[in-house]
Amino acid sequence: MIIVTAAVLFFSSCNKEYAVPTIAWTPDTLSQFITIGDETTYNKTLEVTFNAEAGINNIEINKYVYEGLDYTLVALDGPTGYDGLLTFDWTLTTNNVEADFGGGVTKIVYEVVVTDASETPQTTTKEYSFFADEAYTLTINVEHGDGTAITDATVTFDGVEMTAAPYTFDYIMEGTYTYSVAKAGFETVTVTDYVMPANDATITVELLLSLSAWSADIPLALVTETDWAIYNEILIGTSENTTIGFAFTYTDGSTFRVTKTSNCDGWVLVDETDALAYTANSQITAAYTAGDKITEYDLPATIAKTYEARYFISKVGDEYLLVKYAYGYRNGADNTGNVVVFQYKD
Repeated sequence: MIIVTAAVLFFSSCNKEYAVPTIAWTPDTLSQFITIGDETTYNKTLEVTFNAEAGINNIEINKYVYEGLDYTLVALDGPTGYDGLLTFDWTLTTNNVEADFGGGVTKIVYEVVVTDASETPQTTTKEYSFFADEAYTLTINVEHGDGTAITDATVTFDGVEMTAAPYTFDYIMEGTYTYSVAKAGFETVTVTDYVMPANDATITVELLLSLSAWSADIPLALVTETDWAIYNEILIGTSENTTIGFAFTYTDGSTFRVTKTSNCDGWVLVDETDALAYTANSQITAAYTAGDKITEYDLPATIAKTYEARYFISKVGDEYLLVKYAYGYRNGADNTGNVVVFQYKD
């Protein structure tokens, strides 16, 4: 009887029921949302305490990176020096970087697992999660009108500026954004209502050549007066200008006739309101193509240097220019000769 009793006592001692191990940490939170671009939200430091009545046998730290329901498991280095201890303190500092949240990642979970040393091991798991809205990549291609790439524009998307291609913006969530594309000599493109879809996206922006400021004055003398007509006390010396495609060929005292130069295809007369509204070379190109071509025109002029402005689109070779008749006066008391003055934008 004594032997049996001893055996029973020994059996009971070997099968002692131990409390399930516990994991506690401070601050006592389980998750947070991250904000792309704000590094202060990417990580967390947790002061972890493990308790195991049967002693600690193993501690594992795992990182799960989720894209929807799918995930990638990354085993991390955990603590050491806990074998057999009933209580163990450890600091968990997560190691996320912004790139971890790209490509549609919705959350990152840090799993802490402790297993005790009981005969039938008991395991406790606790998780800390970082939640992120799905984020995608946007690529902006910048091109000339002929389709060739522009690689040195300044592209700004949602406040982030890039000055060289490739213009690729990562970690963009669904929503409405503003972007702009700028380059010297081109019209700036600004879009305030771009809607980012729920997938990676590519958009192409065509930059249009912008018109320059008005040029310096281009004076032309009547063709018969090039050896003595002056402008601002300087001999003009020419009756034509092949840059703008105009020649001063005739006057009857009240009008000045200009004709196209040999390298010019012709001009289109445009309204002043339209002319002053043009900002891009493509606009004057389109206006020339749609307009009525002329090769000569009689400009108004008076002896008192008054004039009525006229605006032309001139096609010289492959170039289109906006040309303004700026001044015109005929030989008066100052004996300066018959003069027309132009300015242009290209």
